[in-house]
Amino acid sequence: MTEQTYTPGDVVTLKSGGPALTVTRLLEAEIEVVWYADAEEVFRKDVLPIVAVTGLELDEDVEDEEEEEDEE
Repeated sequence: MTEQTYTPGDVVTLKSGGPALTVTRLLEAEIEVVWYADAEEVFRKDVLPIVAVTGLELDEDVEDEEEEEDEE
């Protein structure tokens, strides 16, 4: 299995599940990620082992619908 390469701005999630995380910084075998914690209404950040995450494809139609809802 090849190791996935990420760049800042990529969206990932934990392989075990969880929220969408945005990559903010790359380290040797780890990545720094940020996400919005809805329950606490704050942004969170953490450093995770790169082997614990997988890339997440966002559905552009869902993103467009969310932007439209925000505009209303």
